[in-house]
Amino acid sequence: MTLYQELLGVARRRPEATAVVSYDGTAVSYGRLVETADAIADTIADAIADQLGAEQLDGGRLGSVLGLALDDPVTFVAAYFAAAKVRSVIVLLDGRATPEETARLAAKFDLDAVLRDGPGGIGSVLAEPTVRGRATAPAARPPHAYLPTDFVVHCTSGSTGEPKGIVMSQAAVLERVDSWAGKGGLGPSDVVLCALPLWHGHGIDVLTLPSLLRGATVVFTRGSHLTGRGLARAVADHAVTVVSGLPVMYQMLVAADGVDPSMLRSLRLALTGSAPIAADTQARFGERFGLPLRQGYGLGEIGTITYDADDAGPGTIGLPLPGIEWQLEPVDAFDAPDGEEQVCELLVRGPAMARGYYRDPEAESAMFVDGWLRTHDLVVARPEGWYIRGRKSTFINVTGNKVAPIEVETALRRCEGVIDCGVVGLPDGEGGELVAALVVAEPWCDPESVRRQAGAHLLPYQLPQRYGFAAALPRTPVGKIDYEAVKRALQGEGVLAV
Repeated sequence: MTLYQELLGVARRRPEATAVVSYDGTAVSYGRLVETADAIADTIADAIADQLGAEQLDGGRLGSVLGLALDDPVTFVAAYFAAAKVRSVIVLLDGRATPEETARLAAKFDLDAVLRDGPGGIGSVLAEPTVRGRATAPAARPPHAYLPTDFVVHCTSGSTGEPKGIVMSQAAVLERVDSWAGKGGLGPSDVVLCALPLWHGHGIDVLTLPSLLRGATVVFTRGSHLTGRGLARAVADHAVTVVSGLPVMYQMLVAADGVDPSMLRSLRLALTGSAPIAADTQARFGERFGLPLRQGYGLGEIGTITYDADDAGPGTIGLPLPGIEWQLEPVDAFDAPDGEEQVCELLVRGPAMARGYYRDPEAESAMFVDGWLRTHDLVVARPEGWYIRGRKSTFINVTGNKVAPIEVETALRRCEGVIDCGVVGLPDGEGGELVAALVVAEPWCDPESVRRQAGAHLLPYQLPQRYGFAAALPRTPVGKIDYEAVKRALQGEGVLAV
């Protein structure tokens, strides 16, 4: 069963039901969505045959690799299902990227063409051949490294380095859809708000595909343009029942003036993921809106891993979803004294797991080991739920002591006057590292007060030795903290050394 066939089944049962609502409020039914996907499938086939000279292989599979760089969300979704229908390989791209960045990714992932929004509105696409796609000499168009079962490539967000291409089959995507749709209880009565880009796994695999393949309605809005009041208004206007997003979205909501709790009364589920959230934000959301803000945890390489289904409380990422096998490996650097909890690295596997990274054997060997996905994330496992303690690669080595940036960030966010922060390790000039924090604070906030308050929550070696203050944290296009940019900011002038 392909993703397209699954969508077709829903459309036959509910042809007139609203499937998606675009940025401008245009509602598209399931029947029209399938018609649009069919038209785009024909466009793809014609463009490939005419411009690229690629063959149509046995079973209707197109011998081509396409980049989806579409801004209109309805067209993006239709093109995604169109590619599933013709079984082409697609790479999900940020349509707002510069031409130079798109060309670089086209070369990295061996793209034959890039699909762009056409002039005809919803469903209109243009196939732009890449350098590889325009090549006629075999030497200029060497074989790609995709397997017959490969379908989609997600580019990692690159918040701490060069993006990697996560390669998945349609079968793996369907496993992700079934797993989360079942755990989230998604159904035809749901209206799901998607404020995340569709080239990001949270936007497509958590919010959009599970909703559509269970007959729900997906409402799209530009998350980068939202305010707290705008988000609440979108929930109220569309009677949204399910919302999920990054922590910054909920930070805006709890801080916004003029948001009456009744504006969110249609919600039955509020979920956050893709980045750690402050326990204080979770608690404030629950107090203000009368609904728990639950946390989920996952990776692009396997999808959703855990979910706080039982509302175990702020801070927990919940327990593993059905179908997720897991191992907890104790970490030597965090040997637990008697009576204290052991910190472990989490390894997982399951049918939703990607097959690896595209043409990146070094990165693949570090993450995909003997059939397991080594998450590099450190957790403490309690019966009621698991807790993230950080990622191994981000721990800061301070005179032999391991400092988890997430713990320092949690402590700083508890300080009066601190709105947000990002913590990194910087060279100390003596072969080790020091803790450095970039802080967003209220105008009246005294930097010395932040240091004093942090001292009440942290051990001496965990305390930041360098502070920087900014109006906002640098973020990746999807909304995560850009820690490489945080490092650059803290290495510049104007920072405060303790």
